[in-house]
Amino acid sequence: MDDELTRLFRAITTGFHSRLEQLPAHELLQLPLFQARLFGAIGRNPGVTQQALAKGTARDKAQVARAIAELERRGFVSKAAHESDWRAYGLFLTEEGGRIWAIAEHQRRDLVADTFKGLSQQEKGALRDILEKIVVRLESGGDTGS
Repeated sequence: MDDELTRLFRAITTGFHSRLEQLPAHELLQLPLFQARLFGAIGRNPGVTQQALAKGTARDKAQVARAIAELERRGFVSKAAHESDWRAYGLFLTEEGGRIWAIAEHQRRDLVADTFKGLSQQEKGALRDILEKIVVRLESGGDTGS
């Protein structure tokens, strides 16, 4: 049963990413999935640092730095001194990046709504509760022997 659940999680993740890549906004961006993911994270969290992005994506700082450099080169992202840490820079979308992000975010929200369309509010609540338990278990580094 656990293997079947893991397979379903993988299918959901793969299917959702595939549908995201088919959105018209993805055509505007022409970015690999990881860069698009960072772009979205910056749009949702203006001022986020590269270090926070590395931690949130479980990627090393060098990978994130290269991806951010490409987003900057493309004119989607800019850096500014971080308001509370002089050693860090906050990341922000440029005007062009913000315009495309707004389109992408609208399309992403429509995709999310469509994905969960067949579930009742009660089913969504139960699913959220179950997934939160799994996330807590994973984040706590739970006993992998059981």
